[in-house]
Amino acid sequence: MTPDRARSLKRFWLPVALVLAIHAVLGISAAAHLTATHDEYWHLPVGLLNLKNGRFDYENLNPPLCRMTAALPLLFTSAVPGGPRIDPGTNGFGDAFIAANGPHYDTWYLLGRTMIVLISVLGGLVTAIWARELFGDGAGCLAAVLWAFEPNLIAHGSLVTTDMGAAAFFVFTLFAVWKFAARPNWKMALIFGGVLGLAQLAKFTSLLLYPIAILEFVLLTFAGKEPLPSEQSGDRKKRSFAKLGGLWILALATSLLIVNAGYLFRGSFSSLKSYDLQSSTLRGVSQRLAPIGWFRVPLPRDYVEGIDHQRQVMEQQHPVFLDGQWSVDGIPHYYLWGLFYKLPHPLQILVLATLIWLVLPGSAPRRPLTQIAILLPAVGIIAMAESSTMQLGIRYVLPAIPFLILFASQAALWFDWKAYPLRTAATSLLTGWMLLSVRYHPDHLAYFNELAGGPLGGREHLLDSNLDWGQDLGGLQAYLKEHEVKDVGLAYFGTVPPSALGISYHIPPSRSPQPGRYAISANFEQGRPHWVRTPQGEIRPVDIGEFEYFRFFAPVARIGYTIDVFDLTEADVDRWRTAARAAGLGR
Repeated sequence: MTPDRARSLKRFWLPVALVLAIHAVLGISAAAHLTATHDEYWHLPVGLLNLKNGRFDYENLNPPLCRMTAALPLLFTSAVPGGPRIDPGTNGFGDAFIAANGPHYDTWYLLGRTMIVLISVLGGLVTAIWARELFGDGAGCLAAVLWAFEPNLIAHGSLVTTDMGAAAFFVFTLFAVWKFAARPNWKMALIFGGVLGLAQLAKFTSLLLYPIAILEFVLLTFAGKEPLPSEQSGDRKKRSFAKLGGLWILALATSLLIVNAGYLFRGSFSSLKSYDLQSSTLRGVSQRLAPIGWFRVPLPRDYVEGIDHQRQVMEQQHPVFLDGQWSVDGIPHYYLWGLFYKLPHPLQILVLATLIWLVLPGSAPRRPLTQIAILLPAVGIIAMAESSTMQLGIRYVLPAIPFLILFASQAALWFDWKAYPLRTAATSLLTGWMLLSVRYHPDHLAYFNELAGGPLGGREHLLDSNLDWGQDLGGLQAYLKEHEVKDVGLAYFGTVPPSALGISYHIPPSRSPQPGRYAISANFEQGRPHWVRTPQGEIRPVDIGEFEYFRFFAPVARIGYTIDVFDLTEADVDRWRTAARAAGLGR
């Protein structure tokens, strides 16, 4: 081994491998501990159906790549999907999967989750390599640490959903763009186009990659470039534009080919007039294009209808919670507040410190175009999310976090005790503090930073997948068994039927308490409207504030950070009634 390779192994590859191995252990450990969350319940069985039957119309609200990847190891087990069914309720897929696989179903979810952990590790590795190429070995190692110990990435990197897939493929695709801009040739065009196509199969959010990739390429390729002395400026630009235009056509054509291949070309090139689009957005586009209704859409039918379905859902009203307030029309700056509450403070401080360093004068080059190119994806992702009223969790802006990490990683340039003793000490302290962000393991999904009050205080700021996505039902089962509770009043925010875990329960009284033992999900305790499963397996709607009265009482136990257990006596109920009468709230 050459000295340079030995030095590279010691300074970069071994530290990065170590911290990403820790990330994998944390992810798999969390995956083994938590109950299948809200969307996972149908993602995994639908992915298995996709693999076994080659059909993608079971549930088209999401592209198939992530759940098919998760379901891949199940092909080598006795797992069965539970029957191919077209069920608009989606829960039917999970119900059939549990019924068909019996006690093994949680093992199959764990296997599926390990594949998403692998995607997360690869995302961290590419981010570290990217940081190293931009800012050196230290930055690459710092980026790996920030990724490996970032609780939101651990949380969604250990669930069978599309969110980590979107985050990782944003990194893969835009890293490929940087490589393509540096070496614009047909090989790089094919690689970039292939990765861009795979990103579209991960999550519909990846459509944003098309404009972002073009902007990144233009920024990196043309900004500040001058012609060679031996060439006329106009001639060089003409030749460059022609070549680059051809390479981009190749890349975009490759991405379309990958998208169609991902759906096995089912319904590809259907005529525009053959679609019965439901969302107002795409229906309006279709109406304006009616004169060319003969046009053959170069995309799979299920992909187009999936985008339409996604838009239809996003156009509906959704209850949104932020800082104790509910809205169905969206809340301004929801995602910025979400990142303020959910990102670890060390990462926030490093991003802020880097911004301050960039605007202050100094001898070191600031490379402003590079900085803009790094932050552009994060800004674009957050801006797109802020334009929607579907504000159910920062998982919708999860792809922004890797670019904040990449931006913050250049703080490693300050690791020089002689030149920057204060900066080095501060950066070292922040790096060590980042390691403490996993202290709530395995409850990374419920992570909130210190200013937000941690997981217990977080429920006053954000709900839904930011905190409570049904992950603690297994913990409740263990608690009830340990305390020999035979029956409990349960309002559970999740899709797994409690009866599937052997929990005997009834629905708590509506609006006012009665004596008894109860277990209430944090979302319902904060007043979120949704639905619950009855013991008979039926869906029962929950009105806004229906179980909010439980906030009056102190829980006797907490399961994770999402289910509170109450043991109400007649005296407790009398106290609530007295307080309610005093407040003019009824009985």
